[in-house]
Amino acid sequence: MYESFFGFSDKPFKLSPDPHFFYGSAHHNKAISYLRYGLELGEGFIVITGPIGTGKTTIARSLISSLDESIVAIQIATTRLTPEALVSLIAANFGLQVEGLGKADVLRRLEAFLNNLHRQGKRALLVLDEAQNLSSETIEELRMLSNFQIDDKPLIQSFLLGQEELKPIIELPEMEQFRQRIIASCHLKPFDNEETKNYIQHRLKLVGWSDNPQLNSEAFELIADYTKGVPRKINIFMDRLFLFAFLENITFISTEHIESVKTEMGDELSGGLQNASKYKMRNLNGADTDTGVKVTHNDLHDIEKVYKTLAEVTKVLDDVLYRKTLTIKHLDKMIREKRKILSETEDDKSFQKLAGKRWLKELIKDRDNEL
Repeated sequence: MYESFFGFSDKPFKLSPDPHFFYGSAHHNKAISYLRYGLELGEGFIVITGPIGTGKTTIARSLISSLDESIVAIQIATTRLTPEALVSLIAANFGLQVEGLGKADVLRRLEAFLNNLHRQGKRALLVLDEAQNLSSETIEELRMLSNFQIDDKPLIQSFLLGQEELKPIIELPEMEQFRQRIIASCHLKPFDNEETKNYIQHRLKLVGWSDNPQLNSEAFELIADYTKGVPRKINIFMDRLFLFAFLENITFISTEHIESVKTEMGDELSGGLQNASKYKMRNLNGADTDTGVKVTHNDLHDIEKVYKTLAEVTKVLDDVLYRKTLTIKHLDKMIREKRKILSETEDDKSFQKLAGKRWLKELIKDRDNEL
């Protein structure tokens, strides 16, 4: 909406990760250097951790977009998958048909695929995003996949990206073998004031910003303080700020304008940016009452944790529904095949007798239970 008004070639503060807008702070450059080092080495695991919204996914996409044809890469945002489900998901993302197959058959197809890549002079790269959702058993499955080797070189390499919760999982005693295969790890941090300013100017320059609208140094400091230097929060706030400037026909953004937008966003849940001074609570009669309770930083952190938990629950439910759908389709296919065989080889009366057989009843019962 405001892009044409300010003469931008694109939206500068998109919420979705875009490698075109990658900004290399000291921590981000270190992380991508580790990833490139891992690729060059061709073995071992790289682990990148960091708080929500600090750019882990953008780093991965920036890396993947720079790869040549010798590396076949996939990026997966994981949920709380079992080892079997993860293996199937990896194989499916590499384009393999694995519906209805058991783990052993999926592994055989995956190994054949990796061997074929090797014969073509290629190798596979797996980038696992949101890896903190995985159990230690599922992460251990990744180590087992790295045992697919030719001439002591793994046929598939894995990079793990996750929030801080990933670190204690890797530090568990049973993860010792996995830890020994980590060749580098890096923890991303939010930007400081100067990095926040450089980040904003970097994204604006990429879309043709010519100091319209203008922002002074005080404005950048206020933005850094309000967003705590978290890239995703910076994007949310800057997008709203530029929309405000467009609607008010402003070409110079002052500290007053920033305060106005902060006040507007204080009553909303905009990616954890809310700065509400009071809670609205319901009394015993169900009416809203103003408690006058101050919202602290810990309160906001707890609210963000609730939203994160809800997002995780949604992912888990999606995964359960996906796996149940595959199971139902497989059972339906088996029932149709059995019925076809019976109808072709027996007359109607014989078919009715056979249809009462226990195996078919049990199969139909399994299908109904899934539904």
